[in-house]
Amino acid sequence: MIKKLMTLLSAISVCACATQQPKATSEAVLFNPVINASSMELSVLSNGCTSANDFYLKVSGDEVELRRIKEDVCRAAPGWLRLSFEYPFGDKPYRIKNRVRFNNRILR
Repeated sequence: MIKKLMTLLSAISVCACATQQPKATSEAVLFNPVINASSMELSVLSNGCTSANDFYLKVSGDEVELRRIKEDVCRAAPGWLRLSFEYPFGDKPYRIKNRVRFNNRILR
């Protein structure tokens, strides 16, 4: 009886995990972001299913945020993906809301 109950509870927990949906939007970690007068260039980690269309750039006052709107559900080895987003930034300073990391690897 206990063995059957444990099997049933395990099956329920597996089903609950399988039906959970990822968040519609999530914060992306930005690597080596560069903002110039007309665009923002940055790198993100990709598991194979990430493109620029999976993000949107939100600019509020002097704050810039990149939001992911589509999760990368692929399971390839993570790699760098360099992205560019057009926006008329001009010459004023901006603060990046996302977590930012810098590295010295060559990004392509």
